[in-house]
Amino acid sequence: MRKLQDSDGAIDRSCFHRCVSGSVSLVLKALQGRFVVPDFPTFTDETQKLFSSCRQLSAPQEKDKDGLDCVKWGVSICTVDGQRLSLGDWSSPVLLGDVSWPLVYGVAVDALGADLVHRYVGFEEFSRYDSPFTLNRTGIPHTPLTETGAIVTTSLLQLEAGRVCAEEEEKYDSVLNVIKRLCNKEHANLNCTSYNSSRDSSVRLSALSFFLQEKKCFPDKVDVNAALDLMLQCSSTEVTCESGAAMAASLANGGLCPLSCDQVLSPAATRSLLSVMQTAGLKHNSTAFHFKTSVPAASSSQGALLAVVPGVLGLMAFSPETDPCGTPWRALHFCQELVIRFQLHRFDIRTPFRQVLAYRQWKSESEGYQIMNLLLAAFKADVQALRRYFLSGVDVNSVDYDGRSALHVAAAEGHVEVVRFLLENAGANAHLRDRWGSSPLHEARRHNREAAVLMLQKASDDSAPLS
Repeated sequence: MRKLQDSDGAIDRSCFHRCVSGSVSLVLKALQGRFVVPDFPTFTDETQKLFSSCRQLSAPQEKDKDGLDCVKWGVSICTVDGQRLSLGDWSSPVLLGDVSWPLVYGVAVDALGADLVHRYVGFEEFSRYDSPFTLNRTGIPHTPLTETGAIVTTSLLQLEAGRVCAEEEEKYDSVLNVIKRLCNKEHANLNCTSYNSSRDSSVRLSALSFFLQEKKCFPDKVDVNAALDLMLQCSSTEVTCESGAAMAASLANGGLCPLSCDQVLSPAATRSLLSVMQTAGLKHNSTAFHFKTSVPAASSSQGALLAVVPGVLGLMAFSPETDPCGTPWRALHFCQELVIRFQLHRFDIRTPFRQVLAYRQWKSESEGYQIMNLLLAAFKADVQALRRYFLSGVDVNSVDYDGRSALHVAAAEGHVEVVRFLLENAGANAHLRDRWGSSPLHEARRHNREAAVLMLQKASDDSAPLS
């Protein structure tokens, strides 16, 4: 194997290219300070202080005779740019429990659409009634995040295009696959011990299912027992704080995993998922938490709390001690203080984070001007201007209203240096087609630009066309 470093610690051009290949956009964001958390070291220091202070918030019964805290406490954070921070017992396995309910709901909405799902389950705030044997005025569960709502939502996964699907044994695998993809394929597995234990003590869920059957809350011909079994499997799925934070960041990123760029859930399904989390994810604490943070969150009695700041970050915290509502109170306090300390509340306007988000909005609105300048630079063979645009984060594959990219223009004009720069340095797509179906290679041939034709032919041969 070739030596990667010289004796003085320097790396050569080829080694550097291999190191950054596939991560150019991430490197550019780092160099330009365009991460959603621009000063991550400061963010890390402040979060560590908050984490340590929350560790000291132990109730008397949680301390041993020497007054020392002996409970587990872990937090992991992942931003929509892939910046990560893990503290404490972040690697301990955590059962999703009730946190799986909004995920199942998201899978159902993604597969069937919100309109169909909400024929069978509402989207109200968490019911104020103490008894789970209650339905709303239309005779359906109040929300997917109650026991009755979760049972009905899970049963909907048996439907495909409105018809009953017979392949029940594959349903959990499909849900687990979605969870794993949201987690960047990090730790997410079925805890068989917990699953078998929950099956032995599922009398309560069986009683609720009989109640729902009597009220005709299920679609016709669904297997209710299979739905209960799937619900218990999903609740018995375990993650770590780190993989859970990646999942939360994917939800904060509109269903697209920031670490793998995999669009797992559609933006519409993700929006619905976060909406029900905001209204009912923390059970009786949902309204108070929403008032203090405006952040969608979900928790379980097993000690997991998943919180999402849309467009910024996601986090998972683990603390087994719960309050009377079944919420891990230490994790709840951490989230509230994090939002206050970094001004992440939706209505905090002039803050560093909001300034970054405003910059992103401005950048989106000015995209038309960027495309115009990009094509003009290609037309004028201004390689230096193209280099500046590329280093400032402009997408060289942007197209105008006719679907023409900078590479189309450079090929038609026969600007070989521009074509070479776009292909070799900027990663331009040689297979893009305009609205007439012409690729840059077609443009070069039509205008008899032989040097550009040879260069584009080589690029087309070296890479497979995009579908």
